[in-house]
Amino acid sequence: MEERVLIVDDERGVLDGYERLLRKEFQLTVALGGAEGLLAIEKYGPFAVVISDMRMPEMTGADFLAEVKRRAPETVRMLLTGYTDMNAAIEAINRGNIFKFLTKPSTKEILVESIHQGINEYLAMQMARETVKDAEDFKNSISKWNTGDVCQWDNAQGPTGLPGPTQARAFLTPLLGTDPCCYVVMLRLTALRTIENRYGEEAASGYLNVATQFLMQSFEKEDRIFHWDRDILLAVVRRSVSPTAMRMEIARMTSASKEHMMDLKGRCIMISSPITFELQSVCQYKSFEKLFAAFDVIFMRKS
Repeated sequence: MEERVLIVDDERGVLDGYERLLRKEFQLTVALGGAEGLLAIEKYGPFAVVISDMRMPEMTGADFLAEVKRRAPETVRMLLTGYTDMNAAIEAINRGNIFKFLTKPSTKEILVESIHQGINEYLAMQMARETVKDAEDFKNSISKWNTGDVCQWDNAQGPTGLPGPTQARAFLTPLLGTDPCCYVVMLRLTALRTIENRYGEEAASGYLNVATQFLMQSFEKEDRIFHWDRDILLAVVRRSVSPTAMRMEIARMTSASKEHMMDLKGRCIMISSPITFELQSVCQYKSFEKLFAAFDVIFMRKS
């Protein structure tokens, strides 16, 4: 497991015990007291999880974790405390400085389970941050929208089993400038590239199939869905509603896909998986190029 764990205590013997107990389970670093813990964060970070004892001289565990929050806000923080320190632990929770507290003594099973929970929380936050960054960096040139062979699987059975952009172009061209009830919806799976970069192609393909199935079940049977690009699906729908009402319908649909469960080497983590979209009324455009130039302007403006 790549994610690192830091445990801080003011007793060397206790730290040695944690190393013996957990070094085979995690990439573990230990630090003697709060000052050494902050130095470890600066030198060896980032850490997915930091666990600190409550009672330490010079800097209490609650104060140490408050400083960790300031320096490394995405690190998941946990406090080890005895029953006599419960009020301090509750205060730390209320201040938002810790993810959870563990009572002393804690068994190996409790420690391992809690650290896994913390790592899952950390990964979920990392995924959400990377997804937002990926969405902000998303730019497509007009030439890309106008290219007939955007997908390498265009004329073959693709990973989703959906037809590609050439088929989408052929289907859309006769509809342009005609039906006021016909809409084109571009749906971007904003987490796909992040999952692929972080966890590999297999994990990305799993997410792609789940997201595609969700959308296929959400649209009506008469709607046509195409796989336009690696992380973009295109839907052609017909509704006797205004563009505003159509947008509200798609927004309700996509808002139902907020999270995705991933199985990573036997560990399940929940990640944020929003689907962003834009739509255009087909009757506004008389050429395929002008339609997708309009999409390009919108996506560029949002990126």
